[in-house]
Amino acid sequence: MDSSCTPNRRSDAARINATESRWDKDMDAYKRLRADGLQPNKIDGAANVEKKAETAFQVESGHV
Repeated sequence: MDSSCTPNRRSDAARINATESRWDKDMDAYKRLRADGLQPNKIDGAANVEKKAETAFQVESGHV
């Protein structure tokens, strides 16, 4: 169940929803990078890596 269904029951619902939103963006970016034949080292931060990386090494190492 999504935390937005019961926003008053959890004091950290806003933080959880923000994290899930960021994960949605990262997962989509990770899938696009994998489709391009690249292997990001993790899913977290994949959207940032996709946006800023200029080489395959930067994508695969996570350093941009």
